[in-house]
Amino acid sequence: MRLFDSKPDIAKMLANGDVENLARTIENGGQYFDHDENTRKEAVDALGSLADHRAIDPLIGALHDEDERVRVSAVAALKKHQASYPLVNALQVRDSDVRRAAAEALGELVNPLAILPLTKVLDDEDARVRTASVEALVKLGESSTDPLISTLGGASNKARRAAAEALGQLGNNRAVLPLIAALKDQDWHVSFAAACALKQFNDLRSLEPFIAALGDEETDVRRVAAEALGQLGDSRAVEPLVRVLYAENSDVRRVAAEALGQLGDSRAVLPLVVALSDKFWNVREAAAWALGQLGNPQAVEPLIKCLEDPYDDVREVAAWALGHLGDHRALNSLNEALNDDSERVQKAAAQAIKALANKSSRGKHTITIA
Repeated sequence: MRLFDSKPDIAKMLANGDVENLARTIENGGQYFDHDENTRKEAVDALGSLADHRAIDPLIGALHDEDERVRVSAVAALKKHQASYPLVNALQVRDSDVRRAAAEALGELVNPLAILPLTKVLDDEDARVRTASVEALVKLGESSTDPLISTLGGASNKARRAAAEALGQLGNNRAVLPLIAALKDQDWHVSFAAACALKQFNDLRSLEPFIAALGDEETDVRRVAAEALGQLGDSRAVEPLVRVLYAENSDVRRVAAEALGQLGDSRAVLPLVVALSDKFWNVREAAAWALGQLGNPQAVEPLIKCLEDPYDDVREVAAWALGHLGDHRALNSLNEALNDDSERVQKAAAQAIKALANKSSRGKHTITIA
């Protein structure tokens, strides 16, 4: 049989700054009240609101409470007290929710003393903890760069991957060469993370490494390499990307086509025309877009044929590309496309016809001065 006289008055204790009784409530629920987790959580929240350093020790104890909500509330309360050292210690507790919350709190406190402890938990078994640690290290800024570069060369696959992600977000150019080295990591998750990070720098030092990565065994690495090469805008990538148009994976072919459109080099025209016949519609769509970007009249007839493609997306982009090219050979086919089954294709065709008309109008009003 449970007997109690009354529930502890947490609001009164808070108003009176009664740290001692709040601490007792956390420990055993109060002198006359059952061991109730809701009451303990209220007491923890109250201690977090008090500007009294005596609240820290009982909050540290609450990190090991039997109830998860109480433990996580203790982390939030310690953050209010800016108690970095207890939060650093909380990165090692058994409860992954507490570790995650502690990492988040340390990032918000922006205390550089937390950098090394946060890098040590980048290999945490829980992905949420690793993500929280990455985000915290990014918030801690420039001072995180060197420890993260060191971690990038460490033994843990999980930590190397997380370090690469953080370095990409930090954006410090000192990370470029270490990330280039990580492109060849034995773990494809790490090399993929390194590729994604390097892409954010848009640094020409990564040009040759990305060209080499087009031959990587992993599809995701090749895809990011192709995206990065298009973004870099260097014509040296044209021929390697043209070769990738014949890759086995359709997603890699698609991204290569898009990259070639970004590079704007006429050497890609004929290979992209061939790609308009790819068996995957998304590759055909990307090739049509790229040809529109290149603006070469050799693409007009092949793009006109694409207006009969079985996929709406391909027909729509082909119509847009023909309008962008501005060649009147496409006018009849674009007029027929006004009756397409897809409203999106009809709209794209109408806009293309308007673009052609505007081009004609400008040509008629051109004045030549002898």
